[in-house]
Order: sequence, then C-alpha cells, then structure tokens
Amino acid sequence: MSPASNISLPKDLELQQSQFINEKHVSQPNPRSNLRWFFSFLLTIGTFSLIMFTTVFRQGKFNVITEVTENAKLQQICPLGSIIRPQAFLQDNSSLEHIFHDSEYRLDTTKKLSGAVKIPTVAKIGSNPSDESEYEEWDNFVRFHRYLEAQFPELYQTLQVEKLNRFGLLITWKGTSSTDILKPLLLMAHQDVVPIEPATVDQWLYPPFSGEWDDQFLYGRGSSDCKSLVIGYFQAFTKLIQDGFKPQRTVIIALGFDEEIGGSYGAVELANVVRHRYGPDSLFAVLDEGGSSIQLINDGDLAVALPSIGEKGGTNLDIELTTPGGHSSIPPDHTNIGIVADLITVIENDPFPGKLGPKNPTLNHLQCIAKYSTEFDEQLRSDIFNAGKIEDGDSGANSRVIEYLSGIRSLKYNVRTTQAIDIIHGGVKSNALPEYTKITINHRVGFESTVEETIEKIVKNVQTVAKKYQLGLSVVNEAEGAEQTIFEETPNGKFQVLVGFSLKPSRVSPVDNDSFDIFRGTIKHIIKDYVYPDLPSEPVVAGNLNSGNTDTRHYMDLSENIYRFKFSTLNGLVDGGTHGLNEKVKIDDLLGLIGFIYEYVRNVDEFEEY
Repeated sequence: MSPASNISLPKDLELQQSQFINEKHVSQPNPRSNLRWFFSFLLTIGTFSLIMFTTVFRQGKFNVITEVTENAKLQQICPLGSIIRPQAFLQDNSSLEHIFHDSEYRLDTTKKLSGAVKIPTVAKIGSNPSDESEYEEWDNFVRFHRYLEAQFPELYQTLQVEKLNRFGLLITWKGTSSTDILKPLLLMAHQDVVPIEPATVDQWLYPPFSGEWDDQFLYGRGSSDCKSLVIGYFQAFTKLIQDGFKPQRTVIIALGFDEEIGGSYGAVELANVVRHRYGPDSLFAVLDEGGSSIQLINDGDLAVALPSIGEKGGTNLDIELTTPGGHSSIPPDHTNIGIVADLITVIENDPFPGKLGPKNPTLNHLQCIAKYSTEFDEQLRSDIFNAGKIEDGDSGANSRVIEYLSGIRSLKYNVRTTQAIDIIHGGVKSNALPEYTKITINHRVGFESTVEETIEKIVKNVQTVAKKYQLGLSVVNEAEGAEQTIFEETPNGKFQVLVGFSLKPSRVSPVDNDSFDIFRGTIKHIIKDYVYPDLPSEPVVAGNLNSGNTDTRHYMDLSENIYRFKFSTLNGLVDGGTHGLNEKVKIDDLLGLIGFIYEYVRNVDEFEEY
C-alpha cells in the first residue's frame, strides 16, 4: 500500500491520484506534496464560494432595493383618494335619497329635460346675436330662457341672473363669507345644440326635437349635449335652495349659447365678465361638460370614472380648388371634383402618427387602470408603467402601448391628431364642368403635436396632388392675414388652403391638490353610495384627455383646476348618439348628475382654506 493511502480524499481526487500513479512518465507523489495540494484546493473552493455568495447577496440586495424603489414609484401613481361625503350628508342623507329614489322627482326631472329638448336652440354659423337684422335667427333662445324661468322660479328669485350678449346666462349665488379668501366655484354648460341632417330625420327612433322618453332613456337633440347638464345644474341648485343651503363660497353658473360653433359670442363674453369681476386665477375650480363615462371593468367589479383634466387642440382647414369650366360633353380626364376626390384619398391614406408623451392624461388614465385592475396582461401592464420613460429611449413599451390604443376606437385618437373631412361643396349643374370645389377638414390636434405640424402635413398632401395635376398652391392664414405662395397659379387652376379656427392643446390640470381631492372624492361618494353600491372594490377616478374642445378654452387663465366631466354611465360619443342619430341620455344618469352637483357644491363649500 502506498503512503498516500493513509489520507482520506474525495472521490474525484482519488481518481486524479490514480491517474497520476499510473502515468509511467510521472514519479510517485510525495505525501507532503499531496497535503499541500489538497489544502490549496480547499482554499480555492472556499474563496470561490465566498465570492459567489457575496455576489449573489449583493445582487439580491440590489434587486430588493430596486423592487422597493419601483414599488414606491408605483404608490405615487394614481392615488386612490378618499371618498368625501359632506358633513350635512352624514347627518341627514334624505335629500340624496329623494333625488335618487323618489318617483315623483324622477318624473318631474324627466319632464323638465323633455321640455328643454323640445326647443331647438341651434346656433347658426355666422349669425350675430347682437345684429337686429338677425334677431329672428335667435328666437328659440328667447323661448328657452322663458322656459327656464318658468320651470325654476325659486332659482330665478333667489340668485342673480344676468344676460350677457343677449343670450349668455351668468347666474351667481353670492357666498355669505365676508372674507376674500374663498375663491368662487364656476359650473359651465351651453344652451345650443348641433343641427339635424335633414336627410336622416326619418332614421330617428323619435322626432329629434320631441323629447320623448321611455323607462330608461330620454331622446332628442341636446338631451346628452348638453341640456341634461343645464337642467342638472338647475335642479341641483333648486334642491339646495329648498333645503335652506346658503353657501359661504360664491358659486357661479355660466351658460354659453354658441359652443358648437366656437363660443365667440357666448363663452368669450361670459369669461370676460368673470375675469373683470374676479381677476385672473380667481376661481377655485371650473367644471364643464366632457370626460368619458363611468366604466365597469374587472368583470364588472370595479367602477372607473374618467373626467378630463386636459383637452386636445383643434383647427379647421378649408381647401379650395378653382379650375377652368366648360361643357360636360368634352370633359378633361379629371374634373375639378375628381381632383379633389384624389386629394381626399391622399389625405385619408396618410393618417397622423401615434404619439404618447409622459404628460398626456391618457397615460395617467391607463396607469390608474393598470394599478387597480387586472384588465391588462403582465406585458401590457409593464409597458404602461414604462411608456412614459421616453427620455431614456423607447425600449418598445411606448410603441406597444400606442399600438394597443390604436385598436380601440374610443382611445385611438387620444394619441394622434385626427383628420375628419366633414363638408364638401362643388358643382352647380349636371352638364357644366365644376369650376370650384371646397372641402372642410376638422382636426383635433394631438396632445404631443401642434397646430403648425397639422397644417404642414396637410399642405404636403396638397402639394403632392398639385404637382400631379400641375396646379398652383397658396396657403392663407386668415387670422394673421398672411398668404404664402408655394406654386404659382397655372392655366390648369389653383389650390388654396385656408387656415381658420386654431387652438393649441390645453395645459393639464393637477391631480395632486385639494381641489382635485374634493372633486375625486365627490365622484367616488356618488358612485359608491348610490350608483354602484354593491361593488366589492372602491371606485377609481382617473384624469383623462378630452378628445374634443369645450368652452373651457376661454377660461384657462381663471383657474388651474379645470375639469370636464358630465356624470354619466353612458358614453355619449360612443353609445349616446351625441351629434348623431338618436341622441339620448339615461334618466338614471340625469339623477346621478343632479346628486353629484348637489354634493360637489356642498363639499367645496366645506373646504375653507382658499
């Protein structure tokens, strides 16, 4: 037996030793040499193990720190907020019970809205309410004012009602506080409605100005946009008056009459008076129509309200084409109307790209849903939380979220500029070649874009067609009185792009201050206590982006807290026929709106810090 056999070795070392001994060119190992080799091996293994342990520990510690940091960031996203109930409600909720559950009150409210819908308050483009020669155009607004005064005598007797520019209504409920600390609360709506397309009247379930209703809905033009809001304000204020409420804080209702055509006579004058009377940044908050409906997600277990805290910009572009005329018996290969049809195809085949920046309220909306629900798979959920980190480069998260939104009609245009060719005029006679055609394109400018980018894109589209048909092209900015010639007019004719109404995207109202806390808390209160009381989860209120434009554009300097939200469980744009056929409002939603306004006014009044 060799001397080395007295040493107990691991099997793998025994194998190595055996190999050494059997190797005829290697001398028999020395015992001391084997011991040194063995202890050296153990030291190597130990050192390696220590390094691995330290590395894993450090990585684990780093991962824990990273996870804690990410969780802290997640906690900061979309705070749930508290349900806020007025003290008066906690002491006696009979008024809210009456609003939501009294059958006579429900019928009275329905009848009042029906009567309002029956008066066709259509504001006509280009008509001036102060021009005596056009007074007849505004007769229905006179009728509407008489109707409101007859239906709500207590409001007219108690509050100050002013008429501005003939048809704007500024209604002031003066606060009792002797201090100037408490800023007024402003509630907005508009009296006008969009016209009816004559060719579609027979497609309505009921005549568009009949105000018909059934057990669930009230139908008619303006029922959703936005006479339900007008009647909701008046009903809520009347109930507050009847209950003996006297606000410490001044509360104002401002009703425009030409919102659907820009608000240049109504909201502009109302805002100017409020600005002159109270000064800039003088309002606690401004509430107007807008937002999306209250949605049920998570298999119906979670209610999510989506008030708008910002809105897209907008611009209207008119494109005119003039060409030589002639007899239809010898037409050119492409008539004036045919060329414009080609232009329309070019424009519509070149949609605006999707963009989603970190300040877009749509991202806040998505992150709120991702945080509190299981609506999204893990990959999309992760992408939503990382989509705003575009300053670090797009890892693909931002692009994937845009792709997801692009597949949902109601959200697709929250991340891009729209282009809707809404009006076309051309031709005068079937046997005469058209010499003039005009189209009007309405754009809602994306939150990450500008009016200038919108114009530039459309002008490039027109350039493409102008080159193809050898036509001239000029761009006229009517507001600035400037004209730019791109291609000189040719014998074939000329395109002209006319830039009209333009509005840049609004700023975003904060969601981390007392004003939003009260607003959010009141919405949660009505949802949890009356609309969906049996849901297992607390309602979520997520600030969103308004895809359209409202009269709030004229009040932007009066408050940083501007909310667009009409309390509703029915999405008027998608399911409620707003601006389309069979416009309707849920009667339950009308009562919910009244209850919300009633409580919101009281909650704001109980806040006494500013």
